[in-house]
Amino acid sequence: MQGLYGPFSFPEKLLQKIWLRGDFDRAAATLVDGCRIAVRHPGKWNILGGPDFRGARLAIGAGPEITGDVELHLHAADWAAHAHAGDRSYDGVVLHVALFPPPREHETLRADGLAIPVLALLPLLHHDLEEFAAVEAVESLAGRTAQRLPEELFRLEPAELVGLLHAHAADRWRQKVHFARLRLQRLGWENACHHAVLEILGYRFNSAPMLRLAGRFRCVSG
Repeated sequence: MQGLYGPFSFPEKLLQKIWLRGDFDRAAATLVDGCRIAVRHPGKWNILGGPDFRGARLAIGAGPEITGDVELHLHAADWAAHAHAGDRSYDGVVLHVALFPPPREHETLRADGLAIPVLALLPLLHHDLEEFAAVEAVESLAGRTAQRLPEELFRLEPAELVGLLHAHAADRWRQKVHFARLRLQRLGWENACHHAVLEILGYRFNSAPMLRLAGRFRCVSG
């Protein structure tokens, strides 16, 4: 995906981590058909074959709590693309979670023809996608979760902490300048500004679509 400072990766595994941690507005969770859903338990993360999470506990609308599997994809259409519709091991799936909202006409169907409820997670996320990807990258490099980093930083001497912050701030600034220079070289001054302004107007969740819009409709002088 294209972010404010260049392309970044957002794999399905990261989406699965977000679901497991409940790092989204669960109180506002609503299925694409408008029905409210309560996530009582996300289920057990399945790293083997079959659905991504087993034994999730959910309550849809005013109905009773149900227990079943949950499958996650970046796009709802990936359910069919991955041939889950004909795979009987997915018959226990009671919820299909997609990062991006699907088209209105979309249906997720099991092998028995039953339609599975779909939850779009993007409008519910606590952070934008680029921030999630950045935290994931930091955790991967550090070999620890982000929750542990404040405690470790707190143990540093003040002078050491300030030096570390200054060093990383300088690295981040150089990275921003690098991506800005690449954009200027590729697009020129006016179109580079055009892209940057539309990205900023996209705010948290729409920066990538706004960037695609900027690329489709170039800036016209005068």
